[in-house]
Amino acid sequence: MVFPKKEFNKISCKEADVSKAHLVDMFEEIIEENINIHQMILLHEGSKVFEVSANGYEDKKENVYSVSKSFTSIAIGILIDRKILSLDDYVLFYFSDQLKKYEKGYEKLQLRHLLNMTVGQVSDRFIALTPQHNPVEIFFNTELKADPGEEFMYSNFATYMLSAIITKVTGMTLNAFLKKHLYDVIGLEDIDWPEFSGYSLGCTGLKLSVKDMARFGLFLLNEGMWEDKQIVSKAYLQEATSKQVDTSKESIKLNRFGYGYQFWINEFGDYKAAGLYNQLIIINKEKKLVFSCVAYEEKPLTPLFSDYILEAFKSGWKETDLTLRDYLKKFKNHMVALINKEEKERK
Repeated sequence: MVFPKKEFNKISCKEADVSKAHLVDMFEEIIEENINIHQMILLHEGSKVFEVSANGYEDKKENVYSVSKSFTSIAIGILIDRKILSLDDYVLFYFSDQLKKYEKGYEKLQLRHLLNMTVGQVSDRFIALTPQHNPVEIFFNTELKADPGEEFMYSNFATYMLSAIITKVTGMTLNAFLKKHLYDVIGLEDIDWPEFSGYSLGCTGLKLSVKDMARFGLFLLNEGMWEDKQIVSKAYLQEATSKQVDTSKESIKLNRFGYGYQFWINEFGDYKAAGLYNQLIIINKEKKLVFSCVAYEEKPLTPLFSDYILEAFKSGWKETDLTLRDYLKKFKNHMVALINKEEKERK
């Protein structure tokens, strides 16, 4: 595995033993279907096969939405490794001094239920919070429709509470904790994460470039180790990125293959960190791949990986007159109109 210093090591398609034709087909689909991707990178064994950004988006740090949740999971894993936290910890213990009352059932809520989104609440009330609200009181006074551990319901509030617990036991915000134990080790700089009521959001809002995401992905691919430093244990990471709960009833088809501890299981195996509008870090252990993208797109983008990139590595290198460099240039130029349209929609 090759670990980057300032920049990633670059390798050719031939050196990576990957079919250039498949990658060209992927870029053609992106352009023909007007898929709005801001930044994209592919690593093989830590070396960069390609990296491309729309004009003006090179190294830009953007909100990666729920990719943030996977970073929160790693912070929890570090604290579990150090025996400061346990998956069996009762969540109420950390907040009982702040509560006058709470709904029946929360005495059963454990840390693992926050991690795998089986709190049992009837709704995710996080998005409706305002600065006037007390988030801890609202969380514990939200009705439960099932006992903790019984039913999956995707919840931003669950991840926010994990962030709050991290601050409770460390005296640091989640972002400050990760700066010390993760960012500084893997080379992430100037990472911003908004706070709410004194806690890093945890569930969303983390601002990263696609290179930042790729570094995180490489750390995940290498089973929690960066060079010779084990940041989070292999045991925790294996559990966090394995199916912990059934999600077959989810409305989005690509989300029906299971959920770990703040990671989604891929339909084609392994796992991903994923956020709104297709922010993605996809891990493939078999071919030792990390694929990351920052986007503003409703269409699912994991098929770009499964249908083109994964197939390209299965097919292997073949001589061709196609030039990937030309398609990277086409990508940069084509994205201008799409992003101009996006910026108008966001205003």
